[in-house]
Amino acid sequence: MTKLNKSLEKELDGVFHAYLLFSNSSRELIKQAKKFAGLIAFNDESIDAHPDIKIVESDNLRTLGVEDIRTVITQDNLSPIEGRYKVVIFPPLKSLTEEASNALLKTIEEPSKTSVFLILSTGNFWSHSRDDSNNMILSTIKSRCRTIFVDTDKDIKFNYSDEDFIDFLDFEIVDGNQSFKKILDILTIQKKELSNLIHSFALVNECKKVIDNLDDVSLTLNSLIVSCLEYLTNSIIIQQNISREMYEFAVKVEIAMADISSGMRPQVVLSNLSLEV
Repeated sequence: MTKLNKSLEKELDGVFHAYLLFSNSSRELIKQAKKFAGLIAFNDESIDAHPDIKIVESDNLRTLGVEDIRTVITQDNLSPIEGRYKVVIFPPLKSLTEEASNALLKTIEEPSKTSVFLILSTGNFWSHSRDDSNNMILSTIKSRCRTIFVDTDKDIKFNYSDEDFIDFLDFEIVDGNQSFKKILDILTIQKKELSNLIHSFALVNECKKVIDNLDDVSLTLNSLIVSCLEYLTNSIIIQQNISREMYEFAVKVEIAMADISSGMRPQVVLSNLSLEV
């Protein structure tokens, strides 16, 4: 059973009105936030499904808009029904639009005595995971929140096994019944042949097959491809005797990951990358 992070446990002695919780794992961060919310509202970490603990949702897969924020603030009400506080959790897989950030800012500038906001954010890439999660939040919001980096027990070995890769993916919808053997075989070959990016196009095709077999649409083709490339670069970076060539390759791939994450077509990005390596 997951224990509450010690940094969060210390906060229970004097609860602040708004927190920024950063981590390297979305799944673990959500689990920690729910435990924290249960203890804040009811002094019971097992309570996470209650009207006084609200996880903000949106029809948009990637963002929370201003209407989503207004719904929480007005329609849902920020007064608790049974708990000591109404706790509102903003999940890490959805970023706030500028309008939504401004609406949230106005709310936390004049905090209610009976509400607590938990804004969750996770980093993306190997070179700056902590900074990356931090940079996704407006500085005006950060200045009004208490910031805590939630360390996790996530231990990825980068041994190219299905189990290790599934843990790395950090998606709730992916479980042990899903096989990534073909994808991992392609990544293994790519690691051995860095300059031959023909393998990356095979990777795109295999990722398409995996996505087609999943019922949940929250895992997109672009996000899966980025995760595959990140797994590859991490496995390179952790090597003790990494060559300059390998390091430079990892840096170029990380730039490509950022482009794919922003919505660019993977085929176009990888074609451009093949001209650089």
